[in-house]
Amino acid sequence: MPDSPLVYAIFGLPNSERRSVLHDLIDSGLPKTTQALYFRPKNSPPGNYDAKLETIENLTVVDWELKASKVLHGSIEAAPDAIFFLAPTNADPADFAEAVKNWSDHNHCQVARLITLIDCDFLSANPKAQAWFDACIHFSDFVLLANRRNTSQKWLRQFQENYQKAHVPSRFELVKKGRAPNPIEILEPEARRTSLYFDELIPIEEDAFEEDLPEDQKPDKYIERLESGQRAYPIPDILKWTADNPTHEP
Repeated sequence: MPDSPLVYAIFGLPNSERRSVLHDLIDSGLPKTTQALYFRPKNSPPGNYDAKLETIENLTVVDWELKASKVLHGSIEAAPDAIFFLAPTNADPADFAEAVKNWSDHNHCQVARLITLIDCDFLSANPKAQAWFDACIHFSDFVLLANRRNTSQKWLRQFQENYQKAHVPSRFELVKKGRAPNPIEILEPEARRTSLYFDELIPIEEDAFEEDLPEDQKPDKYIERLESGQRAYPIPDILKWTADNPTHEP
Protein backbone atom coordinates (compact mmCIF):
# COMPACT_ATOMS: atom_id res chain seq x y z
CA MET A 1 0.00 0.00 0.00
CA PRO A 2 1.17 3.61 -0.59
CA ASP A 3 2.29 5.89 2.25
CA SER A 4 -1.06 7.70 2.42
CA PRO A 5 -4.33 5.79 2.90
CA LEU A 6 -6.32 5.09 -0.26
CA VAL A 7 -9.95 6.25 -0.34
CA TYR A 8 -12.70 4.52 -2.32
CA ALA A 9 -16.19 5.98 -2.76
CA ILE A 10 -19.25 4.01 -3.85
CA PHE A 11 -22.26 5.71 -5.46
CA GLY A 12 -25.62 4.03 -6.01
CA LEU A 13 -29.12 3.35 -4.77
CA PRO A 14 -29.89 0.97 -1.88
CA ASN A 15 -31.10 -1.85 -4.14
CA SER A 16 -27.98 -1.97 -6.31
CA GLU A 17 -26.02 -4.66 -4.42
CA ARG A 18 -23.60 -2.09 -3.02
CA ARG A 19 -22.86 -3.84 0.27
CA SER A 20 -22.35 -7.25 -1.30
CA VAL A 21 -19.90 -5.74 -3.79
CA LEU A 22 -18.19 -3.81 -0.98
CA HIS A 23 -17.78 -7.06 0.97
CA ASP A 24 -16.25 -8.71 -2.10
CA LEU A 25 -13.87 -5.82 -2.73
CA ILE A 26 -12.54 -5.91 0.84
CA ASP A 27 -12.57 -9.67 1.35
CA SER A 28 -11.20 -10.64 -2.07
CA GLY A 29 -9.44 -7.48 -3.26
CA LEU A 30 -7.31 -6.55 -0.24
CA PRO A 31 -4.51 -8.52 1.44
CA LYS A 32 -5.55 -9.79 4.86
CA THR A 33 -2.80 -7.65 6.39
CA THR A 34 -4.30 -4.44 4.97
CA GLN A 35 -6.28 -2.52 7.55
CA ALA A 36 -9.53 -1.17 6.11
CA LEU A 37 -12.06 1.38 7.37
CA TYR A 38 -15.68 1.36 6.21
CA PHE A 39 -17.76 4.53 6.52
CA ARG A 40 -21.28 3.14 6.81
CA PRO A 41 -24.04 5.68 6.07
CA LYS A 42 -26.03 6.45 9.18
CA ASN A 43 -29.80 5.84 8.99
CA SER A 44 -29.52 3.87 5.72
CA PRO A 45 -31.77 0.83 5.22
CA PRO A 46 -30.29 -2.28 6.87
CA GLY A 47 -28.67 -4.79 4.57
CA ASN A 48 -28.11 -8.52 4.39
CA TYR A 49 -24.35 -7.96 4.28
CA ASP A 50 -24.08 -5.75 7.37
CA ALA A 51 -23.28 -8.70 9.63
CA LYS A 52 -20.86 -10.21 7.10
CA LEU A 53 -18.95 -6.95 6.77
CA GLU A 54 -18.55 -6.69 10.53
CA THR A 55 -16.97 -10.16 10.67
CA ILE A 56 -14.04 -9.16 8.44
CA GLU A 57 -11.11 -9.12 10.86
CA ASN A 58 -9.12 -6.36 9.15
CA LEU A 59 -12.14 -4.03 8.81
CA THR A 60 -13.27 -1.27 11.19
CA VAL A 61 -16.80 0.11 10.74
CA VAL A 62 -17.79 3.68 11.61
CA ASP A 63 -21.15 5.38 11.00
CA TRP A 64 -21.19 8.69 9.16
CA GLU A 65 -23.61 11.21 7.70
CA LEU A 66 -23.53 13.80 4.95
CA LYS A 67 -24.40 17.39 5.87
CA ALA A 68 -23.69 20.52 3.81
CA SER A 69 -21.25 18.54 1.63
CA LYS A 70 -19.26 17.53 4.71
CA VAL A 71 -18.46 14.18 6.32
CA LEU A 72 -19.64 13.95 9.93
CA HIS A 73 -18.57 10.97 12.04
CA GLY A 74 -17.49 9.96 15.52
CA SER A 75 -13.98 9.28 16.76
CA ILE A 76 -11.79 6.84 14.84
CA GLU A 77 -9.07 4.82 16.54
CA ALA A 78 -8.07 2.72 13.53
CA ALA A 79 -5.06 3.48 11.33
CA PRO A 80 -6.35 2.22 7.97
CA ASP A 81 -4.53 1.66 4.70
CA ALA A 82 -7.79 1.57 2.68
CA ILE A 83 -10.94 3.58 3.37
CA PHE A 84 -14.37 2.92 1.85
CA PHE A 85 -17.22 5.45 1.79
CA LEU A 86 -20.69 4.20 0.96
CA ALA A 87 -22.93 7.05 -0.19
CA PRO A 88 -25.94 7.76 2.02
CA THR A 89 -29.31 6.71 0.69
CA ASN A 90 -30.43 8.95 -2.18
CA ALA A 91 -27.51 11.36 -1.67
CA ASP A 92 -26.81 14.09 -4.20
CA PRO A 93 -23.75 12.78 -6.14
CA ALA A 94 -22.03 16.20 -6.18
CA ASP A 95 -22.48 16.67 -2.42
CA PHE A 96 -21.08 13.19 -1.79
CA ALA A 97 -18.12 13.73 -4.13
CA GLU A 98 -17.28 17.10 -2.58
CA ALA A 99 -17.52 15.71 0.95
CA VAL A 100 -15.24 12.76 0.19
CA LYS A 101 -12.63 14.99 -1.47
CA ASN A 102 -12.63 17.55 1.34
CA TRP A 103 -12.35 14.84 3.98
CA SER A 104 -9.56 13.09 2.07
CA ASP A 105 -7.59 16.31 1.59
CA HIS A 106 -7.98 17.26 5.25
CA ASN A 107 -6.81 13.82 6.41
CA HIS A 108 -3.96 13.54 3.88
CA CYS A 109 -5.50 10.61 2.03
CA GLN A 110 -5.44 9.78 -1.67
CA VAL A 111 -8.73 9.31 -3.53
CA ALA A 112 -8.01 6.10 -5.40
CA ARG A 113 -11.17 4.99 -7.14
CA LEU A 114 -14.83 5.96 -7.36
CA ILE A 115 -17.38 3.31 -8.22
CA THR A 116 -21.01 3.50 -9.30
CA LEU A 117 -23.44 0.62 -8.86
CA ILE A 118 -26.29 0.82 -11.37
CA ASP A 119 -29.66 -0.57 -10.31
CA CYS A 120 -30.55 -1.69 -13.83
CA ASP A 121 -34.10 -2.77 -13.04
CA PHE A 122 -34.80 0.62 -11.47
CA LEU A 123 -33.21 2.72 -14.23
CA SER A 124 -34.75 0.77 -17.09
CA ALA A 125 -38.17 1.33 -15.48
CA ASN A 126 -37.43 5.02 -14.68
CA PRO A 127 -35.49 6.44 -17.65
CA LYS A 128 -36.08 10.04 -16.50
CA ALA A 129 -33.69 9.31 -13.61
CA GLN A 130 -30.83 9.00 -16.11
CA ALA A 131 -29.44 12.47 -15.27
CA TRP A 132 -28.80 11.40 -11.66
CA PHE A 133 -26.87 8.34 -12.80
CA ASP A 134 -24.99 10.41 -15.39
CA ALA A 135 -23.66 12.55 -12.56
CA CYS A 136 -22.51 9.48 -10.61
CA ILE A 137 -20.78 8.07 -13.69
CA HIS A 138 -19.11 11.44 -14.36
CA PHE A 139 -17.15 10.97 -11.12
CA SER A 140 -16.59 7.21 -11.44
CA ASP A 141 -13.73 5.06 -12.65
CA PHE A 142 -15.78 1.86 -12.63
CA VAL A 143 -19.49 1.43 -13.37
CA LEU A 144 -20.90 -1.91 -12.20
CA LEU A 145 -24.24 -3.04 -13.63
CA ALA A 146 -26.22 -4.79 -10.92
CA ASN A 147 -29.79 -5.90 -10.08
CA ARG A 148 -30.54 -7.03 -13.64
CA ARG A 149 -33.20 -9.63 -12.96
CA ASN A 150 -35.87 -7.92 -15.08
CA THR A 151 -33.62 -5.97 -17.44
CA SER A 152 -33.31 -7.03 -21.07
CA GLN A 153 -30.00 -7.68 -22.79
CA LYS A 154 -30.97 -5.08 -25.37
CA TRP A 155 -31.26 -2.39 -22.69
CA LEU A 156 -27.92 -3.37 -21.15
CA ARG A 157 -26.19 -3.27 -24.52
CA GLN A 158 -27.70 0.10 -25.44
CA PHE A 159 -26.84 1.55 -22.03
CA GLN A 160 -23.16 0.75 -22.45
CA GLU A 161 -23.05 1.76 -26.11
CA ASN A 162 -24.39 5.22 -25.29
CA TYR A 163 -21.42 5.89 -23.00
CA GLN A 164 -18.97 4.37 -25.46
CA LYS A 165 -20.22 6.72 -28.17
CA ALA A 166 -19.78 9.63 -25.76
CA HIS A 167 -16.17 8.48 -25.15
CA VAL A 168 -16.70 8.07 -21.40
CA PRO A 169 -13.42 6.59 -20.06
CA SER A 170 -15.01 4.67 -17.16
CA ARG A 171 -14.91 0.87 -17.23
CA PHE A 172 -18.31 -0.87 -17.40
CA GLU A 173 -18.66 -4.37 -15.94
CA LEU A 174 -21.43 -6.72 -14.81
CA VAL A 175 -22.05 -7.72 -11.21
CA LYS A 176 -22.75 -11.45 -11.00
CA LYS A 177 -24.37 -12.96 -7.93
CA GLY A 178 -23.46 -9.90 -5.91
CA ARG A 179 -19.78 -10.17 -6.73
CA ALA A 180 -17.46 -7.72 -8.44
CA PRO A 181 -15.81 -9.02 -11.64
CA ASN A 182 -12.20 -8.40 -10.56
CA PRO A 183 -11.80 -6.82 -7.11
CA ILE A 184 -8.02 -6.35 -7.35
CA GLU A 185 -8.33 -4.53 -10.68
CA ILE A 186 -11.17 -2.34 -9.43
CA LEU A 187 -9.13 -1.26 -6.40
CA GLU A 188 -6.08 -0.33 -8.48
CA PRO A 189 -5.54 3.43 -7.89
CA GLU A 190 -5.57 4.54 -11.52
CA ALA A 191 -7.97 7.28 -12.64
CA ARG A 192 -10.39 6.39 -15.45
CA ARG A 193 -13.08 8.95 -14.68
CA THR A 194 -14.35 11.87 -16.73
CA SER A 195 -14.08 14.29 -13.82
CA LEU A 196 -10.71 15.86 -13.00
CA TYR A 197 -11.99 17.07 -9.64
CA PHE A 198 -10.02 14.52 -7.59
CA ASP A 199 -6.78 14.72 -9.55
CA GLU A 200 -3.65 16.55 -8.48
CA LEU A 201 -2.89 18.73 -11.49
CA ILE A 202 0.29 20.61 -12.25
CA PRO A 203 -0.48 24.35 -12.01
CA ILE A 204 -0.01 26.31 -15.23
CA GLU A 205 0.16 30.06 -15.58
CA GLU A 206 -3.17 31.29 -16.89
CA ASP A 207 -1.34 33.87 -19.05
CA ALA A 208 -0.18 31.00 -21.25
CA PHE A 209 -3.69 30.71 -22.67
CA GLU A 210 -4.95 33.39 -25.00
CA GLU A 211 -8.53 32.16 -25.08
CA ASP A 212 -10.57 29.81 -22.88
CA LEU A 213 -8.87 27.77 -20.16
CA PRO A 214 -8.25 24.10 -20.98
CA GLU A 215 -10.51 21.46 -19.43
CA ASP A 216 -8.09 20.71 -16.60
CA GLN A 217 -8.27 24.35 -15.44
CA LYS A 218 -12.06 24.64 -15.45
CA PRO A 219 -14.27 23.95 -12.40
CA ASP A 220 -16.01 20.60 -12.44
CA LYS A 221 -19.46 21.24 -13.90
CA TYR A 222 -21.28 19.42 -11.11
CA ILE A 223 -19.17 20.91 -8.30
CA GLU A 224 -19.14 24.54 -9.50
CA ARG A 225 -21.31 26.95 -7.53
CA LEU A 226 -22.87 30.28 -8.45
CA GLU A 227 -22.47 33.40 -6.33
CA SER A 228 -25.75 32.45 -4.66
CA GLY A 229 -24.16 29.23 -3.42
CA GLN A 230 -26.34 27.05 -5.61
CA ARG A 231 -24.81 24.52 -7.97
CA ALA A 232 -24.21 25.83 -11.48
CA TYR A 233 -25.42 22.49 -12.87
CA PRO A 234 -27.89 21.04 -10.35
CA ILE A 235 -28.55 17.30 -10.34
CA PRO A 236 -32.19 16.14 -10.17
CA ASP A 237 -33.27 14.80 -6.79
CA ILE A 238 -33.46 11.02 -7.10
CA LEU A 239 -36.27 11.04 -4.51
CA LYS A 240 -38.60 12.03 -7.36
CA TRP A 241 -38.42 8.41 -8.48
CA THR A 242 -37.47 6.47 -5.33
CA ALA A 243 -39.83 8.00 -2.74
CA ASP A 244 -42.56 5.43 -3.36
CA ASN A 245 -40.25 2.46 -3.85
CA PRO A 246 -39.42 0.14 -0.92
CA THR A 247 -35.68 -0.05 -0.25
CA HIS A 248 -33.34 -2.67 1.10
CA GLU A 249 -29.59 -3.01 0.92
CA PRO A 250 -28.32 -6.33 -0.41
